[in-house]
Amino acid sequence: MGVMNRDSYCKYHAESPAKWFCPGCKIALCSTCVMEDRQGGNSMACPVCDKSMRRLSTAHAIPPFWKRLPSMFRYPLNAGSMIYLSGLAIFALLTRVPIVPIVFVVVLLLPLMMMRYGFSVLQHTAMGHMKPPRLALNFHLHELALPLKLYGLMLVLSMLTTFLLFPFRVSMDVIQLISFIELQLMLPAMVVLLAVYRSFFRALNPVDIGSVISTIGLPYLALCGMLLLLSGGPGSLVYLLPGGFPAWIQTMLFVFISGYFTIVNFHLLGYVVYQFHEQLGIKPEIEYDVRPAKTRSAKAPAADGATYPTLQKVRLLLKEGKQQAAMAALKRELSRLAEMDEARAEMHQLYHRMLLETEDKEQLLDHAREYISRLLDQGRGKQALGVMRDCLSRDKDFRPTNPEEVHQLIRVAYQAEDHRMVVALANGFLRRFPDYPDVIDPLLLAAKSLHHHFNQEDKASTILQFILKESLKNSPVSV
Repeated sequence: MGVMNRDSYCKYHAESPAKWFCPGCKIALCSTCVMEDRQGGNSMACPVCDKSMRRLSTAHAIPPFWKRLPSMFRYPLNAGSMIYLSGLAIFALLTRVPIVPIVFVVVLLLPLMMMRYGFSVLQHTAMGHMKPPRLALNFHLHELALPLKLYGLMLVLSMLTTFLLFPFRVSMDVIQLISFIELQLMLPAMVVLLAVYRSFFRALNPVDIGSVISTIGLPYLALCGMLLLLSGGPGSLVYLLPGGFPAWIQTMLFVFISGYFTIVNFHLLGYVVYQFHEQLGIKPEIEYDVRPAKTRSAKAPAADGATYPTLQKVRLLLKEGKQQAAMAALKRELSRLAEMDEARAEMHQLYHRMLLETEDKEQLLDHAREYISRLLDQGRGKQALGVMRDCLSRDKDFRPTNPEEVHQLIRVAYQAEDHRMVVALANGFLRRFPDYPDVIDPLLLAAKSLHHHFNQEDKASTILQFILKESLKNSPVSV
């Protein structure tokens, strides 16, 4: 379960963990492809075959702990953790006091205080918080319950191993070795159970321990190995420090470094719990956002919820080579009256390009009239002019049916210095729209284009003479 196979990643985004799997198409998709966050629910139709997809575990989406090791080691580097570790290091100086009862209490409390903060870190991380918990200045004895239970678990496990092996005359060295191996393999699961359920007996229950191990799968062995390596970290670092430090400084450094690695260990365990929270039956406070970072912006319009899934569906259909199905999906969506947002603009553009590749001229022109109108309403005149050029390449008589839209296109063409388009659109304008009140402006632009760019002074003069006349309706002039 814990090992990710090739179906654990999205077919179209190789670096993105899959969240949905289609048994019919045999493809795995990430939530970006199916837009899970916008649809909601526990089921989703496949964008390719429209059959129900199977939801994959969140464990597939959350990156495994070994991909986050640098952030694991940076985790304690914050004001709260540093203050807490510094306080423990100063408290450790009491071990230098030549009073046995004080030394005994300090030696007993130091690891308990470390693990007390460690359990807090584990529980906080398991809820989805990737930053340390807020440092609480007050302290209650009941907060040491979990660390004491953990010591009790380790003691009971060691005693059970000795009790079971001693009758077979196994030497103590072998018993200690077996106890060490057993502890390394079972302790992570026991700590998880203790932190999640706070129950001594559940943490000692072989069935619950086995359930945690089987849930995590093979990565559990990697987790045990990592924790074993981390357990040797404090001693190794202290050994590598230059000599000559006074004994009290060495004590403080050892306690500080030990506390640092304790926080890393418990944060690591908490992250594994968070990764497998669904299988462990835990509801985190923060759900993992599996969308790519560039799509997480708060500027993403919420109103696009109904359009983006169709766009994603069309993209996937095209990648699967199903162009007709993609065009049908676009046609259905664009037939709905909806606001022209970024998603619909992209769908219109995609549908227009696809129609250009077909022989269906009538469908191309019908869609272009609506598309041009939408673009002009959005102030995208240059893009509308490009669509107009595409249509004229198929039908030289194509024109929008609204005189205001033709007028806008003429102005955009003139500003873009596309004077051939200015003349083409102005040709016959008065004949088609004799009652248009602003007819002078498009005719004047046409006259300027004819005179300055085509050297057709006669035609330009005819238009200008008409413009100077008082009555447009009685004029026989046709441009």
